[in-house]
Amino acid sequence: MKKKEEKKEKTLNELIIDEAVKQYKEGNIGSALDVENFLDSLLQPLMQNLLDTELENHIKHPKYEHTKKGEKRNFRNGYCKPKTVKTKYGNILIKTPRDREGTFAPVIIEKGQTRLTGFEDKCIALYAKGMSLRDIEKTLKEIYGVKINKEQINTLIAAVSKEVEKWRARKLKPLYVFTYADCIYVPIKGDNLTSSKRAIYIIIGVDVNGYKDVLGMWTNETESASFWNSVFEDLKERGVEDILYMSSDGIAGFKGSLEMVFPKTQSQRCVVHLVRNLYSICPKKEAKEIIADFKKIYTSITQEEANLMLDAFREKYKDQKRIVKKVESFMQYLESLFELPEEIRKYIYTSNAVESVNSALRKVTRGKGSFPSESSVFKVLYLRIKELTEKWKKPIQNWKKIQQQLMEIFGERYTKYLNL
Repeated sequence: MKKKEEKKEKTLNELIIDEAVKQYKEGNIGSALDVENFLDSLLQPLMQNLLDTELENHIKHPKYEHTKKGEKRNFRNGYCKPKTVKTKYGNILIKTPRDREGTFAPVIIEKGQTRLTGFEDKCIALYAKGMSLRDIEKTLKEIYGVKINKEQINTLIAAVSKEVEKWRARKLKPLYVFTYADCIYVPIKGDNLTSSKRAIYIIIGVDVNGYKDVLGMWTNETESASFWNSVFEDLKERGVEDILYMSSDGIAGFKGSLEMVFPKTQSQRCVVHLVRNLYSICPKKEAKEIIADFKKIYTSITQEEANLMLDAFREKYKDQKRIVKKVESFMQYLESLFELPEEIRKYIYTSNAVESVNSALRKVTRGKGSFPSESSVFKVLYLRIKELTEKWKKPIQNWKKIQQQLMEIFGERYTKYLNL
């Protein structure tokens, strides 16, 4: 008779499964929560064994191995005082092994480390969602069983300030094709402890290859030419040499300052804001129809077609002189659009790109009360922006066609930046 084949040595996963089945049969596991607790209980011995193995690799000989005569070796030297390490599964007790020469520097759980890597990211991610320090403390305790107080969380968040300043001062691309400027209002406490709403301005840019990015955040008590001049100078100092188009909501002092710093840039009033402006003076019952008729004007293919649509609008609403006058005043902002291809026009007649970002930013500032300082606002907004921009992995829609059109319109002004 042939001998029975020797059984293969079981893998670690198989051993864990066998132990889980055994625990189930013994009545120790009876629910999904019990399974989770069983897996959690493996973390402490796993981390402890990894640390012990790290030391063994460091001193380069296994435990209890004899030393050859005259051989100089580093030896184990017991353990440091046990410490509690916070993990996303809860708290575990760890003893860091020591060597006699004091040269061992563990990597798995570093000396002085009391949280596993990624735990800080969890705190910061919750903060980025607009959670208060108290809410974060409660969430971590309820979900992960980890006790961490507001002061500890605040210490983690404080480290973000340096990251924010570095981000706000970072180098930018030399050319941006489309840019969008808008703002959100956030209540901030002043030096006299009274709260007032401050405007936080955001600028988004689409680079020479069609990728979006948030170029920066700025705040000022009032909209003015001097403020916008400082914003555009900041962009220039950080490496921006040229901007082809910039869309905004007719902000005070904006256009004149833009022309001073970037004289070749075409400034475009956001049509969506014009629509809102018009809607605010329309009778409620007729608003939908009036806006639909105004859309026929600004979506016209040519200037001639737009003029015909405007004449039709005047005739239809001749009894509503205020509305007609408002639409006529808007024409100065639309005329330059009719000279452009439809694909490019789509990306400059609206600042929706920045408004969608601002909508996401409002969600993390709304209902939080007054922020203690501008710095605290910038931290929350930066973390949210970081989350949003991580998803911007592709160029804007229809980019290949737009790029060809940009080459035809701007020639070397655009093409010289393609290979930078």
